[in-house]
Amino acid sequence: MQAFEQADFLWVGLTQIFRPQTDGVGGANRDNAGSNPLSFLDRSDLVEAALVSEGIHRDRFRITPFPIEHPERLQEFVPAGSLCFTTLVDQWNNEKVKRLNDHGFPVRTLEVSRPDNMRVNSGTEIRRLLRSGDPTWARFVPEPVAKIIHSRLRDRFDLP
Repeated sequence: MQAFEQADFLWVGLTQIFRPQTDGVGGANRDNAGSNPLSFLDRSDLVEAALVSEGIHRDRFRITPFPIEHPERLQEFVPAGSLCFTTLVDQWNNEKVKRLNDHGFPVRTLEVSRPDNMRVNSGTEIRRLLRSGDPTWARFVPEPVAKIIHSRLRDRFDLP
């Protein structure tokens, strides 16, 4: 939301365009198939629902792949030199800032808000709650996101 306060239009970039097919080496959650059960399209739908539920009109953003793992390809998805917004919540964020700067994308750091910390610290927990059938997972996401998960993505988490 901080980025929307600073820009009229945002390209909302989603990383990890392709779901991991197997568990990654080294145990990093982002590389594990079980930790990332949703496709790019699934996540795009969820992000759009969350933004619209916050009152952001669809003409103020476009969701796009953002292959930070291959920064030389970013210009295929967002305009060259676009200002990128990020938070600095872990070492991976510092690496992303370096990659963006190295490839001609200026970066503006946003304040780490309570929801950012909750997102970072609870993504694994939300998936665990979903898989265990514990309905409290829904308190961590906007209502429209919970509805999409219940109606279309329940099979990804073996929901009843």
